[in-house]
Amino acid sequence: MAADMMYTSLAGLDTFNTALTVVSNNIANANTTGFKSNTVDFGDLVSGLISTTNASNATPAGAGSTILGVETDFSTGSEIQTGTWSDLMIQGAGFFSVENPSTSVISYTRDGAFGVNSAGDLTDLNGNEVLNTKGDPITGLDPATYSSFSVDQYGNLSGTTSGGVATPLGQIAITTFSNQDGLVSVGKNDYTAGVNVGTVTVANATAGSDTAGTITSGALEDSNVDLTAQMVNLIDYQADYQACSKAITAGNNDLQTVVSLIR
Repeated sequence: MAADMMYTSLAGLDTFNTALTVVSNNIANANTTGFKSNTVDFGDLVSGLISTTNASNATPAGAGSTILGVETDFSTGSEIQTGTWSDLMIQGAGFFSVENPSTSVISYTRDGAFGVNSAGDLTDLNGNEVLNTKGDPITGLDPATYSSFSVDQYGNLSGTTSGGVATPLGQIAITTFSNQDGLVSVGKNDYTAGVNVGTVTVANATAGSDTAGTITSGALEDSNVDLTAQMVNLIDYQADYQACSKAITAGNNDLQTVVSLIR
């Protein structure tokens, strides 16, 4: 019985250790641009059935808890005004598409902190190239040719010469997924499309007419982490972890008592 108590509590320790890790990661990324907070789904474990006076109504024997999964909250974070034209925020459910120039791997991000590299390409802070609605990198942003750049709400990027002549340079793609929960976080604010993302849709010139959203230039999306809620969860999970630890200690004391009786 004491051993069962210890193993059941051990399962609880593992569960709340994972929960504390998730909460700690949320808190650590409270100021990370475009970060999406995660929540833990708990489930119970059953090791068998306990006999009762009613044979047809046996009671399940609990064996602790486990993590059923970790869910991501994809709700939009608050807007941070920067005034820089290449800082972009999506007001909607879509994602920017970026491509690693070395591996050609395409990722998706809500972090619109973009800039122009020495080759005149629009890139993110990781050096990935921002893609247009045709799936090609956005290029030709030559500061020697254009004195300023602008992006409208549909992602249309234009360069304007010192003489006031505006030239279209491409439309920034907004990508949506029928099942956002199928996205896989790969770090550095990027996601890849997992097997369960469902239908992948790249917005066209009518971006903003559906759930894809519109683009705000000169702004970034803040993390959607609710620090107050995370601190409450942290206190809650810590208390649960300590309770499981004390249960293991109690089980150990019971075992020591039994051992001392047989000596």
